[in-house]
Amino acid sequence: MNLNGYLQFKAGRMAELRGRLAQPGAGPIALEATARVAGGSGVRPVRVREFTIVTDSGPALAGYDLGPTAPELLLSALASCLAHTFLIVAAGRGLAYEELSVTVRGSIDFRGVLEVSPDAPVGPQNLSYEARISSPAGDDELAAVRAEVERLCPVLRALTDPTPVLGAIIRA
Repeated sequence: MNLNGYLQFKAGRMAELRGRLAQPGAGPIALEATARVAGGSGVRPVRVREFTIVTDSGPALAGYDLGPTAPELLLSALASCLAHTFLIVAAGRGLAYEELSVTVRGSIDFRGVLEVSPDAPVGPQNLSYEARISSPAGDDELAAVRAEVERLCPVLRALTDPTPVLGAIIRA
């Protein structure tokens, strides 16, 4: 199946899901991820449903470079979510894509994280994305798709319209 075939398949599944979500009692789906520090290595496997993603840092922060860092995973989550939302919007509009890829870029200044410089930011900065799309759709239609994607992408919206995060410590 090519990407256009997948978009048609996705449109059908989205219609079914919309029908279920319109039923009384439908609501938010709970999400959960757990990172557990692995012994003396500091590696942080993250468990999401039945999946494990190994996260680590580079040698400069006593890591072994066995997986992406958390800020890299943030960019990965954004890239994946944007790509998926581009698919959702295309399927909903009946658009064809021959190719789609999304690249997210940013930077992080460890001078902020390690409190070397009080002026350095702690979080990732200069975030940007580039969606490479091969499609017969015109420029105006793709601009409308982009606007809809930016309105509907959950991870992008979490970054641009931040939701408070509540924290707690529970003794183990």
